[in-house]
Amino acid sequence: MKCFAVVILSVAVLIAGCQPVEKTAYQTVVASNAFLKSMKAQHPECSTATSTLCGNLTRAVSAKDALIDAVEVYCAGPDFAGGGKCNPPAKGTPAEAQALAKLQAAMSQYEQAERDLKGAVH
Repeated sequence: MKCFAVVILSVAVLIAGCQPVEKTAYQTVVASNAFLKSMKAQHPECSTATSTLCGNLTRAVSAKDALIDAVEVYCAGPDFAGGGKCNPPAKGTPAEAQALAKLQAAMSQYEQAERDLKGAVH
C-alpha cells in the first residue's frame, strides 16, 4: 500500500506541468489520503503516543486537510459547489493570484510534511 501511494504521488508530480494546478492538487490529495491511511495503519500507537514519527504524522494529516481547504477556496463557484468542475478565479485578477498562491503554498507545505514523515520512518 505504501509503495502504491508513492507511485501515485510520483506520477502526479511528473505530470504536474501538463495540467491545471487544481488537478495536480486533487491528485496530491488523493495520493496523500492513501499514504496517510497506510501510515496510520502501520503506526496505530500514534493514536495515543507521542513521538517524532507521530508528530510528523499529525502534521502531515493537518497539511493534507489544509490542502483540501485551499482547493475548495481556489475552486469555489456555482459548478464546484454543486459537485461539478472547478471554478477557478478569473486569470489575471487579484483573487486568482491570492488563491493560486495559497493553493501552491498548501501543496508545498503538504509535500514538506510528507518528506518529514518519511524521514522519521526511515
